[in-house]
Amino acid sequence: MQVEFSEVAKTTLAENIQFLRKLWTNREIVIFLEDVKKITNDLEDGKYLQFQKSTRNTRSVLIGKKHVRMFFRKEKETKIIILLFFDMRQNPQKIIDLLK
Repeated sequence: MQVEFSEVAKTTLAENIQFLRKLWTNREIVIFLEDVKKITNDLEDGKYLQFQKSTRNTRSVLIGKKHVRMFFRKEKETKIIILLFFDMRQNPQKIIDLLK
């Protein structure tokens, strides 16, 4: 299965890493990035349904010490789009704004 990152996902991932650099050690950031890679690999292997359903079309998983939620959606039978990375300590209304 093909996995692609949306522009919002690329931006929010970079923002989260920048924020985490202020609070976490380099080792913790590497573990966070390894979580992203592991989930991406799982999605490529077709393990889409094992993740928590967020909405009718969207699934998500907590990563990085359970502070960041990674949202994704199956576009076609062979394509998954990573939608965004959301720091769960923010206002949840922002998720809706970012997913539009």
